[in-house]
Amino acid sequence: MSISTLIGLVFGVIIILSAMMMGSSITLFVNIPGMMVVVGGTMAATMIRYSMEDTLSAFGDSFSAIKVTKEIRDLGELIDVTEDLIRITRKDGLLALENYEVDSRFYKDGVRMLIDGYEAGMVQDTLREKNDLFIEKTETSAGVFRAIGEAAPAFGMIGTLVGLIQMLANLSDPSSIGPAMAVALLTTLYGALIASLFALPIADKIESWANGESHRQKLIIDAIDCVSKGVNPAVMRDILKPYLDSASRKQKDEA
Repeated sequence: MSISTLIGLVFGVIIILSAMMMGSSITLFVNIPGMMVVVGGTMAATMIRYSMEDTLSAFGDSFSAIKVTKEIRDLGELIDVTEDLIRITRKDGLLALENYEVDSRFYKDGVRMLIDGYEAGMVQDTLREKNDLFIEKTETSAGVFRAIGEAAPAFGMIGTLVGLIQMLANLSDPSSIGPAMAVALLTTLYGALIASLFALPIADKIESWANGESHRQKLIIDAIDCVSKGVNPAVMRDILKPYLDSASRKQKDEA
């Protein structure tokens, strides 16, 4: 898991739990029927909007977005790998690339296609199609979590209304009004927590991860083209330099 995600999640949970335990027991905030209304209703509404496949895929993408991977992530390192591949190709031909290990799966697929004798244009078209499909898939995954973030507070309010109706039906017992009101409000709390601490941050995390991956894949597509053509390494660096500049500008804007 990335450091920022881990820190944010742990810090958020600790702060909320600490606030709960300062004034009362944590068990006061546990209400199984309320959880069933919020969690069950949210998942039902989400699966109405999206297919089961899209929903499960979204959770898979969420793990991909927050986990630390061993694949190459630095754009400069990808350019260095491209230079190595170009030098091998210019010296021994494309078949010699078979002995070169590339950590990036996307890059490895492109190199494999070159080794197998695919035309450069077909390799480019195939990789671009993979990139388009990746963008489409991750946009859907982010949409699933945004749907969860929208539905959870709404079902929290529904649970609160159900609890209030039950409370008003028993006004003959004044001693039950306070506890009943507390239970009714818990569903609103559950909905807000699911949306604000989980669903919406994960949706943003998937989008950020997908944008970085797409940018990296586009660099690889142009890098594979340079390898297939055996261009001069210096020329290759000039061709790929805009990707580095774009990434640097994005980091400055986010700082």
